[in-house]
Amino acid sequence: MNEKNVFEEAEREPSFIQENYKSISKLFINHIGMMVFGLIVLIATKMMNNVIFHIMGVFSILMYMTLLYTAMWEAGAADKIKIDGGRKKRNLLSGFMFWAAANIASILFAVFIIAFYYIPALGEICGTLQLINNFYNGMYLSILNVVPAPFSYALILVPGLLVSGISYILGVKGYKCLFPEPKRDRNERLR
Repeated sequence: MNEKNVFEEAEREPSFIQENYKSISKLFINHIGMMVFGLIVLIATKMMNNVIFHIMGVFSILMYMTLLYTAMWEAGAADKIKIDGGRKKRNLLSGFMFWAAANIASILFAVFIIAFYYIPALGEICGTLQLINNFYNGMYLSILNVVPAPFSYALILVPGLLVSGISYILGVKGYKCLFPEPKRDRNERLR
């Protein structure tokens, strides 16, 4: 009976997170790096001018979206090779799931902040969660200062989710929107 259990365990497929830990960890590291970058840039510009603060806030968000795009496009392109070779099943929702796995803390912050915001007894906890979330999502500080709470915390999740999911799909399909490869002359390809 023990031998049967060993063989059953060996035949099990790895979980989604085990199979894709490199892409998920890359997204998480990008998030932490942009958190630090966003905090430094936005805190420095907040002291100067409100207009510069918002311009740099948009720059910080666009830079983060570019990092998400490249990481997820590369993951999709790598999966395309496995899919074409028959080693992996095609799942176009993988990019969304990568992002959700890497950003589980941001998702939980948004859920708890929205839930606790409307309960007066939990006002202090909500304020503490908002402060921690503002630090953890430092690249979004300019949006969090403009859009009223508590739904701004859910709003900041949407761009990253969309960019990750769409760029993964583009990678799997072999399309490259950002940083396209240069077109080669037909004669150059024949050489």
